[in-house]
Amino acid sequence: MDLGFLRPLYESDSLVASVHLDTSRDTTDADRAIELRWRHLRDELAELGTDEATLDALAEAVVERTSRAFGSHGQALFASEGQILDAHTLAVPPQRDSATWMPVPDVLPLVVDRDRRVPYVLVALDRVHAKVFGYPAHPTHGAVSEDELTGEDARGMDVEARGGPGNRSGYNGRFANKYVQQELWRENTAAVAERVREAVAQVDAEVILVGGDDEAISYLRDNLGERRLTIPVRHISGGRGGTGAQERLHETAEQALREFVVQKHDAFLAEYQEKLAHDQAVKGTYETLPMLSEKRVEILVLGADRSQEPHLWGSVDEPSMVTSNPSKLGSPDSVFKAPASAVMLRSAVMGHAAFTEMLDHGEPSGESGATLRFPK
Repeated sequence: MDLGFLRPLYESDSLVASVHLDTSRDTTDADRAIELRWRHLRDELAELGTDEATLDALAEAVVERTSRAFGSHGQALFASEGQILDAHTLAVPPQRDSATWMPVPDVLPLVVDRDRRVPYVLVALDRVHAKVFGYPAHPTHGAVSEDELTGEDARGMDVEARGGPGNRSGYNGRFANKYVQQELWRENTAAVAERVREAVAQVDAEVILVGGDDEAISYLRDNLGERRLTIPVRHISGGRGGTGAQERLHETAEQALREFVVQKHDAFLAEYQEKLAHDQAVKGTYETLPMLSEKRVEILVLGADRSQEPHLWGSVDEPSMVTSNPSKLGSPDSVFKAPASAVMLRSAVMGHAAFTEMLDHGEPSGESGATLRFPK
């Protein structure tokens, strides 16, 4: 995952408040619950020394920028000197509400949430009709693109005119009619395939999920394959045919996406292990630090389990540097201590490194490491 979207958070030399808040709206008293959770975090930030202007800016953002959509979600807010630096919706509520006031933002919950999301295209399909939805990697209130297509139907069509002279066969032309219908279905799905390709390009999709009529899906696969679309196409349950079918389509899409993310991380883990064997990667927090400081990290790998997370040293003047020994960082006035993930992610951003979560077959991990731009 590209970490470039975090860069604005590191443009301030002042202390930064980071807030990760459960803003779920799945109960009738959701507004009251959010208010109470925020009040608790505000008290924590005040005790840490956060100025009133920054607290007020965060309070306003909690009210104005929090998602109003029903369901489970969260918010990541970052502020300094009375200004909101950035705000992000979390697809999944944080495991616990948290607030920090440090020289660096605490972004691990945000990047883990973002890394667990993939851009995708969802298709509900039958032999005549289709709906195509495009979803980006970041959480949204709905699809960023949504198209409904209606193709041709053989009912009421002059089969002989369509098929041409001599094409009529069998009792009362039944076989010719069947072939015409199949031709129409293929043409219909060719138009759907074109729209799917456009949606894939629009959201930079990593997977296509399709539910509906089996034969129509087979034709769609053929049409997509002809254009050498490189991302996978997954068949899921649900589709068209009423509200129930569409609800089931979206539910199974979420399950399929979770499985896809686990498979994606499993594939990365196998590649990472291979690189470890050839000195193209490092394993462990302290082994990763010099690689970050020297800007040799290609992909920083961190686990979401923070129960055993150490604290490390960083420098206000040298944002790429991170170490367990503060004497290596020069002027004591610019040195600070912070959770390992906060300073490691800042260093990764400054070194133009990417990020992926360390998962153990889908389960959160506390391990860390990195793949390298060139061998040790």
